[in-house]
Amino acid sequence: MRDMSKEEQDLIDELYGKNSFLNIFKRSDTRKIEILQSLANSRSMLTLTFLLPFAIETSETVRSTARDTIHKIICRHGKQNLIGFDQYMRRLAPYHYQEKMARWHHLSPEYVMAIRINDESDVSFIGICSFHRNGYVREAAVEMLAHQFSGKEIPFLLLRMNDWLPKIRFMAFKALKQRIRPDYVKHFLEAICLVKHLSEYYNREKFSDFVDEIYGLFRHPENRKVLLSGFHSKDPIVRRFCFELAINLPDIEQESVISEALRQSDAWIRLQVAKHICRNYSNECLIQWLKRIRSDVFPPIRQLALQTYMERFSEESTEELLAALLDRHKTIREMARYYLKDKRIDFSSFYREKLNGTNERLIQAAIAGVGETGDKTDAQWIIPFLCHENARTRRAAVKALGMLNPEDYTDVFINSLQSDKPSVSREARQVLANIIDLRHAELLWGIYVNDLRPYVKKNILFLFTKFGKADNILYLLRACAVQEEEIRDLAKRHVESWMCGYNTRFYVSMSDEKRQKLKGILDEVKDFLPEYTVREFEFLISKN
Repeated sequence: MRDMSKEEQDLIDELYGKNSFLNIFKRSDTRKIEILQSLANSRSMLTLTFLLPFAIETSETVRSTARDTIHKIICRHGKQNLIGFDQYMRRLAPYHYQEKMARWHHLSPEYVMAIRINDESDVSFIGICSFHRNGYVREAAVEMLAHQFSGKEIPFLLLRMNDWLPKIRFMAFKALKQRIRPDYVKHFLEAICLVKHLSEYYNREKFSDFVDEIYGLFRHPENRKVLLSGFHSKDPIVRRFCFELAINLPDIEQESVISEALRQSDAWIRLQVAKHICRNYSNECLIQWLKRIRSDVFPPIRQLALQTYMERFSEESTEELLAALLDRHKTIREMARYYLKDKRIDFSSFYREKLNGTNERLIQAAIAGVGETGDKTDAQWIIPFLCHENARTRRAAVKALGMLNPEDYTDVFINSLQSDKPSVSREARQVLANIIDLRHAELLWGIYVNDLRPYVKKNILFLFTKFGKADNILYLLRACAVQEEEIRDLAKRHVESWMCGYNTRFYVSMSDEKRQKLKGILDEVKDFLPEYTVREFEFLISKN
């Protein structure tokens, strides 16, 4: 689970006061309510832990506000996160956060049974009570949930199906069995991630028959409207489940489901539907869908379309393969060249011809293709694109030149390292990482000192690590003496990583001259380093 932010921790500390056990009740109710309401937008489920004592406070206003906040956090984070929170709560021993959580740790089953349920926030709180470490409290909470028929109790009952006490498992099972009916389909759909988790990961009991009953509800024609509504759910797990189930139903209009699936932004859904089409449709029906999925933005879908063309329409696939030679993804270009190898096509010439086009996307693919299929002499075709106005084209040119002839163009890559586009600089860094050596160290150091752009400095720090261990530490230490905190912290992490690896992952023998040089640099930068790092280096230098 995600940790609380510093702002959230500060609010929790203020909520409890410095001496939490004494001040929790002294703080004014007005301020408590303000803090509780501001925590409703918490990005961490762990915040719930510290709200629980306020959900059982004597003040009705504070109690209702705390429960409302708990409910809002649960809704904000979704059902999936309840799994981790349940496991976290079961490991919360009485001595954990004893001062703050004493009232929660001593929660009694009688208190739970006496809770009056007025709205959904009360149901959510009882649901969290079903996570309590005390089995009697969990039992009382499950009994209370079993008498609620709003549908909000279902996620908590599903989680208790894997309780470590058989009695509680049976109570949850019996309550859920009563709810396997059409008017609960919507609620089971909202908690489908917990149903799937129940069948895939829980092993205290066998739940396959029970899960099949729930799935049977979704397959029933009377519940088709609920299943189709899941196509537009905000929860990706719900959307994926609905499409996966609907595409395999024999009595549903397949074309409308497929069309809706291919409009989804979720690439997983589009891929699964594309696989279903390629696997189950006849050639006559398949061809119209292949024309659509072959232009999908997700490379595995385009790759599947190309593979299907070869398997089902091999005699008519040449045009598709030639188009795939200029795909923007390397794997698809390689697949096309593999299938066209018997056609005796000069791929390098093919790509060179395409460099004269006007479509920038095709030019970028052609540049990549020259890099993949050409030789050193083809570098001349790539050089002009290093100054192209389009950053993606420049990046493709840097990468292609790195494939063709990196050794002869080191200066070009160092210039590209200083590009005004971070993506181009990063690509140059990747090429230089394989060819850089100590001869270029001072040139890189000059750029590091004078260039003010953070991404350039970060890339050069990465390149410093590619020098030999005995040399790179000299530059990494010097690199710590910068004013930019982000860059300084990164340099310090590289230095600390070097020191952690010394004498464990590697060992370098240092001459007296190298020790003196290292000592001089350390004296210059020790004000920028943690004290323990300085001591470790002083010890290393002092060794004979």
